[in-house]
Amino acid sequence: MHSAQTAGTPARPLQSRKASNPSRFLKWSALTIALSLAYAPQLVQAQAASQQAAAARSFNIQPGPLRGALEQYARTTGVNVAYDSAIVQNVNTTGVSGTYSPADALGVLLRGSGVEAIPQPDGGFALRNPQAAQRGDGQAPLPAITVTSNTDAEKSTFAGGQVARVSSLGLLGKKSFLDVPFSAVSFTSKLIQDQQATSVADILTGLDPSVRAAIGNSNRYDAYTIRGFRVPNSDVALNGLYGLLPNYRIGSDSVERIDLLRGPSALLNGIAPGGSVGGAVNIMTKRAGDEPLTEGTLEYSSKSRKGVHADLGRRFGDDNQFGVRINAAVRDGDTPYDNQSMRTNSLSVGADYKSRRLRIEGDLIYQDDWMRAPERGYNVAAGVRVPSVPDANINVSQVYDFSDTQSTTGFGKVEYDLTDDVTAYATLGGNKFNFNKRESPGGTITTNSGTVSTVSTAQFGSYETYTGEVGFRAKLATGPVRHEVSVSANRMHQTYRLGQTAYATYLTNIYNPVTLPQQTVPLAATTYGEGPANEVTLQSYAVADTLSFADGLVQLTGGLRRQNVESQTYAPTTAAITRKYDSSATTPMVGIVVRPTKTLSLYASYIEALTQGPQPPANAVNSADVFAPFKTKQYEMGAKVDYGTFGASASIFQITSPVGITDPTTRIYSLDGEQRHRGLEFSGFGEVARGVRLLGGITFLDAKLTQTAGGTNNGKRAIGVPRLQANLSGEWDVPQIAGLTSTARVVHTGQTYLDAANTQSVPSWTRFDLGARYTLQTSSKNPVTLRANITNLFNRHHWEANPSGYLLVGSARALTLTASVNF
Repeated sequence: MHSAQTAGTPARPLQSRKASNPSRFLKWSALTIALSLAYAPQLVQAQAASQQAAAARSFNIQPGPLRGALEQYARTTGVNVAYDSAIVQNVNTTGVSGTYSPADALGVLLRGSGVEAIPQPDGGFALRNPQAAQRGDGQAPLPAITVTSNTDAEKSTFAGGQVARVSSLGLLGKKSFLDVPFSAVSFTSKLIQDQQATSVADILTGLDPSVRAAIGNSNRYDAYTIRGFRVPNSDVALNGLYGLLPNYRIGSDSVERIDLLRGPSALLNGIAPGGSVGGAVNIMTKRAGDEPLTEGTLEYSSKSRKGVHADLGRRFGDDNQFGVRINAAVRDGDTPYDNQSMRTNSLSVGADYKSRRLRIEGDLIYQDDWMRAPERGYNVAAGVRVPSVPDANINVSQVYDFSDTQSTTGFGKVEYDLTDDVTAYATLGGNKFNFNKRESPGGTITTNSGTVSTVSTAQFGSYETYTGEVGFRAKLATGPVRHEVSVSANRMHQTYRLGQTAYATYLTNIYNPVTLPQQTVPLAATTYGEGPANEVTLQSYAVADTLSFADGLVQLTGGLRRQNVESQTYAPTTAAITRKYDSSATTPMVGIVVRPTKTLSLYASYIEALTQGPQPPANAVNSADVFAPFKTKQYEMGAKVDYGTFGASASIFQITSPVGITDPTTRIYSLDGEQRHRGLEFSGFGEVARGVRLLGGITFLDAKLTQTAGGTNNGKRAIGVPRLQANLSGEWDVPQIAGLTSTARVVHTGQTYLDAANTQSVPSWTRFDLGARYTLQTSSKNPVTLRANITNLFNRHHWEANPSGYLLVGSARALTLTASVNF
């Protein structure tokens, strides 16, 4: 029978420093959350009544194997469907698209299949094949019984399949949306495909209100800001481990889910290699599903970039215990930016084995990226006003600039259930990332007319990373209290090698770029061959316990992580050790979740981030000092609702992060500076009306420099952090045309500053995107889905700013077309 259903202490602060006031923050946080939730029970009751009054809902289940379609139907409706596997074996469906009641939609799915649905007393259905029963094949009507779902909780999504109900939270394991004491969201592979995203950055920066791009779309690499703090690609994890993804751009072909945690995460994931504090991103790789998958996609994007992507999945064995998932893609052609072209080749193989107690999975991932004329952003010299934004298609890079990278990753994981309540696991991974590039990094705008002073620099080298983790999770009870205990130990070792050739400074212009012959005479003072540049070892031990009271009404989580950081920096020409670092720190976390109803949860938490101690600048009198890892602290409160087809969350937070400053009088460098971000976030996702789905939200940020060198800029706005960020994406299933869905998106970012004194600012900007997809509803076994998206529909030019004071040109208008065929 089958069923488908639903670090050491930072340097001592100056005496004049004013400590943050968590109690005051918590008071106004509680007031805001209380007001925003005052009518939550009424909303829950209204939503339930609405759902009962209007049982019809939107369906978009594509043609294909009936068994997979029934699983999707159950996840969409929450209706239980019981059947014998022999009934649906080798049976296909033409799918269902449009607005139907659950019963009518099931009837459409079964049309022409010879299978019929028998209503059951519990509101579900049992399937039978009358013809088979008459032949005596044993396919008699199924009894009215309740059977257990064979769907994995990880596959559960909100209506539309864009957002998953489960996230992976490192040490705490997999947690459902309502049980997470933090602000988190998980984007699915369906959303990635429908958005035609070719990188992780495309999804995060376009759909989440807490995230913005920290580097231009025409650059060779991606980076983000989360809650106003920069997060580089090197701090994105793969299946829970850092250091295994390409440093420059992370392709989306092998991605099953993107877990985004907003805010610090040292207890959950350990210290990030790049020291990120604003948030954590984890990539989960694809695995073979129960139904065979053979999908081919043809792609086109302006200016003339073409591509092809193949996705194959199969399971083998008597119980489908073995699985293989293969993704391969080739993309090549010109981008919308002058003189720029890109080429990407990728191949990933994901394999897994699962039995009652043992689960094994592994990945081999290869990605090869090449780009001609990658464009970097600008700094603006002091005293120079921010110039008018140029045409987004203008590229100031030279035609001989390039970026060439290869990333190879191996990953493996073993889980074994020692008992029904105790699971031990071990993971191991390695990555080799080679790079060779020539570019003009970070030119400086020196005049109001857009003159840029820049250099040409070639760099080559590699990152080699080995990482792993062991641990166990156990469920137990002490009297009426249930526990979920997690213990882990992890280690990452990374070696960075670098060589460089630098050339002379030259002048160009953001409106009229200067084309130069290739420079061939290097500057000896800054030129050296490839050698060791840095070596770092990150090692930690962690323990956490989630205590559940009153049958889950209250869940209290606490934990500690002891982190050690070892680092060595080498002189580029002699390979002599110039800085050696070995320090440790302990980071705690505590969180509480209260579930007054099945659809509502309230939470509060405290958590820290950990960053490697900085190296003082050369002009500081204590330039040789070594600083311990420093902590960034976050207080957060929030609420979440899950109405079945729609979910939403509201959160309010405060993040305080130490900042290195040099005293203007004594020239002593210390961690006595402070940057404080206070924010309020709202987000929602799922179906809000028949055939209408929304995804997006709004983030309000009050980011201040609370302690600066000499107090000069105290109270100023933090660099590159707007007061307002908003995203809203919508989908509408056009009722007059079965299979057609129109899409739209708006992205807004408020005014930002480029300097600590707040004298140079970037205006607010708004971008509009438009798209559609159409699935051909035929009886063919090869359904075709056509997708089209236009980003920056009105081709509005705008500046963007990041927390480093970098000035970036917003993305140019671009058209993307894809055609996907299931064989």
